[in-house]
Amino acid sequence: MFNAGPYNIVQDSPLSSSEAQEGSMLQDLKELNLYQQASGLLDVKYLSATPAVEEGGVWPVEGVLWGPCKRPLVCLPTQLRASMPCVNVIYLVDTGAPMCELSPTAFSALGSDVVPPQATRGFINGVRCHVQLCAQDGNHPDIPVLGADYLTSIGAVVTVDYRQGTISLRRS
Repeated sequence: MFNAGPYNIVQDSPLSSSEAQEGSMLQDLKELNLYQQASGLLDVKYLSATPAVEEGGVWPVEGVLWGPCKRPLVCLPTQLRASMPCVNVIYLVDTGAPMCELSPTAFSALGSDVVPPQATRGFINGVRCHVQLCAQDGNHPDIPVLGADYLTSIGAVVTVDYRQGTISLRRS
């Protein structure tokens, strides 16, 4: 009916088999890439100081699709508490992640002396939300993740343009 047959997805992929295997485990993106490449693409230095954003945030937010696996990245001002530093955090937008995650380096840049063992409250782009430490035994222990809880709380409309290599978040 659909001219279906056994397809070799890896072979038919525009990526080499090793790139596809790495990409499926999120091993193509490391925190070093956020400092070295993503910062330049987004015109903002990863974990640099930035003024705090008013409650409700600034919208829309424009980002990029990075690397061979087209990882959606956006930069959002992030703060743990109003009395603590606000920094530019580059997030991997992951609609399958239940909660927002921060790397140990991001927690440190945000002024946290100790990484909280459980989820804590913070502000991402002026919106109060929960954040937790990235799973340190997972595939991305050093990549901040913008999860579904945050996207749901703002009623996010996510637009991905593969032709232009961009992602856009707007609040509905």
